[in-house]
Amino acid sequence: MLKVLLINQDKIPHYRVPIYNYLTTYLKKESYALTVVSGGIQEGNRHKIEFDQIEISLSFPRLANIILKNTPEVIIYWVNLRYFYLFPTLLLIKILRKKAIYWGHGSDLYKTKAKRLKRFAYNIEFWLSDALILYGEHLKKNVNSRFYYKTFIANNTLYFNEYVSKSLDKKKCFSKYNISTAKNIICIGRMQKRKRLENLFKAFELMNLRNVGLILVGPDDDGILNEIQGMHVYKLGPIYGDERLDLLSAAEVFCLPGAVGLSIVDAFYCGLPLVTEDGEVSPEIMYLKDGVNGFIVPRGDVKQLADKLQLLLEDDMLRERFSKEARNEISTNGHIDRMCKGFSDALRFACYKRIVQS
Repeated sequence: MLKVLLINQDKIPHYRVPIYNYLTTYLKKESYALTVVSGGIQEGNRHKIEFDQIEISLSFPRLANIILKNTPEVIIYWVNLRYFYLFPTLLLIKILRKKAIYWGHGSDLYKTKAKRLKRFAYNIEFWLSDALILYGEHLKKNVNSRFYYKTFIANNTLYFNEYVSKSLDKKKCFSKYNISTAKNIICIGRMQKRKRLENLFKAFELMNLRNVGLILVGPDDDGILNEIQGMHVYKLGPIYGDERLDLLSAAEVFCLPGAVGLSIVDAFYCGLPLVTEDGEVSPEIMYLKDGVNGFIVPRGDVKQLADKLQLLLEDDMLRERFSKEARNEISTNGHIDRMCKGFSDALRFACYKRIVQS
């Protein structure tokens, strides 16, 4: 077994726990023993932890001690440039003649003009790494072409090992939240300004459809939803686990105008078409195929947002077709095995300089 250490910046997000569980099992079959070192796990985690973990206050001296003590052959790191321990750790890895693998979205996710120094830092980081793992094929644009030979793709996704598909009674599911509308648009995730929820609410008001509800689920620490009030608007707060997926499965359409993120994986897994606005470059937007499993409208065009939502709500055959395409997308391109294979291929290349053909 080759020892692999994965550095997870800060605390491990809840959704990553089942992913690390599965990745550990997958890599074990490939003769890699995975250990995850992090600042702990986010509070409120409900997932069973089945992977080998080390919890420390992340710093270069502590990471150096872990690396020297555990003697991993490979270190995979999911660490943002803002963490000061990153480059000293990378240099130590090279001095010890270990292998380093970057995992992330590349240098410029949001198309901002990176300052020259920042761009230089990314290039040094990628140069020091023996392999790069990106969240999606489309993110290769964020990596200098001279690093393509050692770049691998692990489509960013979720693992639904704890959710059991069942015949869902929609009426019963909604009754516990006092949702009485026959059809519903749903939005799930952390309520933030960058998600442009005001456009969703304006579109909902513009449609003015009887017996259609707008369900908003997720923490609202910044009070984004304070100004959103109206008939058939249901603000449920944070809901997790099976209840969250049940709510998605009971709704008709998912809508998030901005910063889609991993919420598209949840929505597509539950068979919901997605309507969003153009201009976002979240890695997971790769799953959305305009006119096939959802719609992309021009940014800020509330009228088109409303039109596409209304079309999907009223055309049952179209919505069902989009629903099947959404599920198919996640069961293929968004399957957890596809993500794990990206890790396996990167490890094999970094360790043995062998590229496995798909």
